[in-house]
Amino acid sequence: MGFYCRGDIPSVTFDMKQDQPNNIDEAIAIVLAAMSAEQIAHLKQIRKDGLINEHFGFSLWVRNLLGHWVPRTLDGEYPAHPDDISGKITEMIWRRLQNED
Repeated sequence: MGFYCRGDIPSVTFDMKQDQPNNIDEAIAIVLAAMSAEQIAHLKQIRKDGLINEHFGFSLWVRNLLGHWVPRTLDGEYPAHPDDISGKITEMIWRRLQNED
């Protein structure tokens, strides 16, 4: 079962309209700063093969927090789907919390 995140995040003062991350490392820093102790504990206890179960939980929260911040290419297309990006960010944060980074 995934971890669903609801409510405001008072510790985050990030305005997606003005302060979009420039790369995935900045996006990860934003997500880490916004995570609650409960979210951190939850991700720490998940096995890697269980991360897929976070698609509609933590990864959805990541996507909602960051929005689709990847700029469009010159032909107007997005280089990646927001679900793919949030899934990669979830895995990278999980690795960091597992001290595998």
